[in-house]
Amino acid sequence: MKYSYIAKAALRQIASGFKIPYMVMFETTLMCNMFCEYCMFGVEGKYNDLTTRGQRERIFKRLDEFAELGVFAFSFSGGEPLLNPNTSDYIAYAKDKGFWTSMPTNGLLIRKFADGVAKLDMLEVSIDCLDEKQFAKRRGIDGLPVIIKNLEYVLTKRKPFTTQINAAVNMENLNDLPGLAEFCKARNLVLHPEAVHNVMRGGEMLPDSELHGEQIDIVERALRDLRSRYPKNVRFYSHYYDFYRKGGFGPQFPCRHPSKLISMKPDGSIHLPCAFKTLFQSQAPVREIFAHPAVKKIIAQEATLWDFCKGCKIGCPYEVSAFTNSPKLAVESALNFLRM
Repeated sequence: MKYSYIAKAALRQIASGFKIPYMVMFETTLMCNMFCEYCMFGVEGKYNDLTTRGQRERIFKRLDEFAELGVFAFSFSGGEPLLNPNTSDYIAYAKDKGFWTSMPTNGLLIRKFADGVAKLDMLEVSIDCLDEKQFAKRRGIDGLPVIIKNLEYVLTKRKPFTTQINAAVNMENLNDLPGLAEFCKARNLVLHPEAVHNVMRGGEMLPDSELHGEQIDIVERALRDLRSRYPKNVRFYSHYYDFYRKGGFGPQFPCRHPSKLISMKPDGSIHLPCAFKTLFQSQAPVREIFAHPAVKKIIAQEATLWDFCKGCKIGCPYEVSAFTNSPKLAVESALNFLRM
């Protein structure tokens, strides 16, 4: 089913001249059960807008629409996506449709929903370090032992190299990465280290926790060395650090989120230009949305820099933008993908 669907989706993309979105980021909830020092979601009460009643059929219908459109990949995101009790059912439905599926999670609930996460093409568990005290400081909760135990259980249901450890990297945990790489090597996992970036929401930003100046060079050199020592386990986009040095999205490297990455909220509404700022939202069928004059205007403006985009370095829109902005980056990104 998957290969047949992927072939059909590829033909639809080619027929459109690659002008239709190829990925959906579905925020199943904006709630989170962690309180990471560099992320806004864990602020208690701030984004507790989980809505599940009556939404299941709407989400299933959206998945049908995305399949008909020619979307290739589907990411279940959050907040913590497994706080929505329907997420496992959504994963199963997406798998049956043939989407390539992924989900970043903090790991606290993956054992409870093990049968669901076992169906994902790529499970991504966020672990920055293996020191319990440092983990608790960074994540705001003493949860590392539970997460490791949950992970070990889930790995019995998954194939090698289909589970990824996402490590948000700054100077504080840089020296912990070799230990994480060994951890991944012993378990046939992928380690994806990414420089810490401030997660914006509606134009708001946390106190600055990003890398600056020489710190960017130090982190990049360390990660290149780590990848040379663990070539089967460590993956990251080398060119991301040049993007980081230049201040993130801008006229020379515009964000392609509006045209390539569909943002869907817990209630099934589509938001543009991106998951982090809303200028347009609708519950209409997806083809109607992308035919709407306001949406066409937003997509036409994506090569320019909105004020709320300044300084944004978030990885998911960066990745889809890299595919579009540079054939060279697209090839390198594809090779990184194939390594998984």
